[in-house]
Amino acid sequence: MEMIPFIPPSQRRIAMLAAQADGAAVLICGSSGTGKSQIAKWIHTNSPRSGSPFILADRKKALSDQIREAQGGTLMIAEIGEWPLGEQKTLLHFLNTKSVPHPTLESTPMLVNARIMATSSQQLEGRAQGGLFNAELLKKLNVFRLEMPDLSRRADEFEDISYGIIQEITRELHKEHLKTASPQVFEKLRGYHWPGNVRELRNVLRIAVLSAKGDALEVGDLPLDFDRERADFRATREQFEKLYILELLKTFDWELDKTCQASRIPKVTLLSKIQKYGLEKRGGEVSGPTV
Repeated sequence: MEMIPFIPPSQRRIAMLAAQADGAAVLICGSSGTGKSQIAKWIHTNSPRSGSPFILADRKKALSDQIREAQGGTLMIAEIGEWPLGEQKTLLHFLNTKSVPHPTLESTPMLVNARIMATSSQQLEGRAQGGLFNAELLKKLNVFRLEMPDLSRRADEFEDISYGIIQEITRELHKEHLKTASPQVFEKLRGYHWPGNVRELRNVLRIAVLSAKGDALEVGDLPLDFDRERADFRATREQFEKLYILELLKTFDWELDKTCQASRIPKVTLLSKIQKYGLEKRGGEVSGPTV
């Protein structure tokens, strides 16, 4: 059971116990970008339900319908504090009875074997005191509770977190030869306050891994000005997307069908991205304008 590198040491035992406790509710709290959804998926993947669906709840659909769809698996409800009180009541009823209304038989409950995981970037206790969140539901969700601190509060773990993420990315991008990063890289990364938390760090490191030519990350591999005040997070994400598509195209020598199959990117989407970034093949190499 390989642990996600950015889970704090104080929370790892809780995550492991949550994975073993098949049906118990899980609540994961923390600011945006701290990795709450990825932790929920890790718990599901390492639980007895790993072969069953992992469904992300859609606020536009009735919650009872989605609970039924998660039969045998897990329903993950992001930002539970923002769901209407009526849907919160539906969820509380399910956690108490393990049933939802039958889709066709009126007044007949339908038993559902679904696990509930929820995330929140809000202080739910405060919202419950103000009547904005169902206090009884909060008690039911608190069976296993993980707290994810902001990256800026984890200076002692920063290097370990970064190395763990780099290892994940190098495996994903088949660049396992890249083993380390220069001290100057960590000096620059540490000097930034990371308002986007782990999500932002991962995007920056993906660009660096894609850009790296040697066996170690260097400062020149990092995105330009990623650490400036009010960094353009969207532009950083687009820079990664462009570099990722360039790498894919070079790997498969511009054979679009093979590229789509390997990346699971629909062909119409790939063609749209090629046009968006002005990518073209020149002299056997792929090139394009800077994002």
